[in-house]
Amino acid sequence: MIWMQKAVTPAQSHAYLTTGHDRAAGFIVRAEDVAWASTPADVFDAHDLGYPRSPFSPRAQWVDVLRLIAEPQLVFEDIYEIGDPRELPSGFSLDGTAPVWWLRHSRLTPGAELVRCFPNGSVTLLARYIDVGWGWQVFMPGVRRTGSTPLSRCVGPVARWHGGYVDADVIDDGQAVVLAIASPPLSEPGFEPTPAGRWRRVVPRHEVAELLELDLTAQWHGLAVRLVDQWTDAAGDVTFRVSSIAPDAALAESLNMRKIEASVYEATVPAAWMTSFHTGRIQTAEWLARTVHRV
Repeated sequence: MIWMQKAVTPAQSHAYLTTGHDRAAGFIVRAEDVAWASTPADVFDAHDLGYPRSPFSPRAQWVDVLRLIAEPQLVFEDIYEIGDPRELPSGFSLDGTAPVWWLRHSRLTPGAELVRCFPNGSVTLLARYIDVGWGWQVFMPGVRRTGSTPLSRCVGPVARWHGGYVDADVIDDGQAVVLAIASPPLSEPGFEPTPAGRWRRVVPRHEVAELLELDLTAQWHGLAVRLVDQWTDAAGDVTFRVSSIAPDAALAESLNMRKIEASVYEATVPAAWMTSFHTGRIQTAEWLARTVHRV
């Protein structure tokens, strides 16, 4: 099991804690490679956070760090051609620094943790992401939920179950699958409401006919993007939320995309403006091995 970690901006941390935001993207390192970084100054150096317009400071009163398991469905761009983080030998380094990857916009994996690092070296667990159905279990006192992040089948695993596709997560070492839906089911029993405002049910893996994640990509004015959310506006036109998947900051900024953090840009774009649509699938070897042909 390989744990990855990335520093998250104050805005991202606030969204995790108060609206149940469940996505991550951007530069990421293996947790074991930066285990020494336990203060804001250390994290600033370890994660190279001094980029232009950075919201981070080595003199901050605290900095929040997201840690998540490198599950096989996560797509890590190998920006320095150093190999997959799940296959590198322990202690590998690049020019004396921790190796860095770029994580494509992804849903968090079950068990992800949000921790806060203080100048005295102490670290506090703020919240733990249980799964897509439950969302975040928040331990930080005084946090008040102010909203709820909608489910998106554009990002994250889905399961084919009882003839339909449902947002899902694999748990218990592949033995069970969490199913999550946005509203109370009309005909399926066993779903229970959760603090995330969703309805959740856990089923044995053998009840699920197929597991996959859609990988919807396109071009927008020459920039490669992943489609991460989709809805229909009041006029009936399809609109996408897109996240850049090519580290081209100059082009992204020329398109007035919102900068989330270093090399992570997002925008809301009418479907009519997109070109070169491609629908791919992310399926791990474990998911395929346990696929059945009927339920």
